[in-house]
Amino acid sequence: METLAGQVALVTGGGRGIGAETAALLAQRGATVVLVARTQSQLEATTQRIRDAGGKAYWFTADVSEEGALREAVQGALGITGNIDVLVNNAGFIQSVGTIETSDPAEWWRTLEGNMKGLYLATRLVLPHMLAQGRGQILNVLSVAGARAFAGLSAYSCAKAAGLMFTRVLAKEVRKRGVRVMAILPGAVDTAIWGEDGNIPEREKMIRPETVAQIVVQMLTTPADATIDEMLVLPQEGIL
Repeated sequence: METLAGQVALVTGGGRGIGAETAALLAQRGATVVLVARTQSQLEATTQRIRDAGGKAYWFTADVSEEGALREAVQGALGITGNIDVLVNNAGFIQSVGTIETSDPAEWWRTLEGNMKGLYLATRLVLPHMLAQGRGQILNVLSVAGARAFAGLSAYSCAKAAGLMFTRVLAKEVRKRGVRVMAILPGAVDTAIWGEDGNIPEREKMIRPETVAQIVVQMLTTPADATIDEMLVLPQEGIL
């Protein structure tokens, strides 16, 4: 297993859930982590948690779908750390829920664009620095919904399916230039993305965010002579 000591990892959606747990584990493995998310209070809490455990962490507030704010965050991270070796594209949300027949077009497109735009922009802003240094890793946290159809989640599913193809194309474009590109597709994870709606799978049967984080870090510490292109991770009972 490779070490992350001395490396810098930027994690979007890093204030809570999978992003926060991933950042904490990356810091435990020696990486300096930079958290990017919309909610300052969550960023501050996660950063303090990492620092209290002896890790190095910084944060920047930005909506990853807003290019200007995200550019400032990336430039700020580079100003502090000098480089970015790992990018974990984790930010995402579900807004449009319901059948295609009854869907609201504005919410539908907002869900599709918001998820895919953030993935694209973060990658586009960080990738040139990785290519210039001749090394780097990009790991996209997607969803099983990007590989299997779920009624009522058309916008989110289309966004994650687009993210999967984006991952595959990017991997082909940069794998011979020193950048490793991967995707993890978790099933139901017990995070705030589900909201408080009672019409969801039983939370006790979902995957814990820290479990997904452990697998993400395992993928990122795969020996340099191999890569895990895509990994599907489901709850023990399968699709809930």
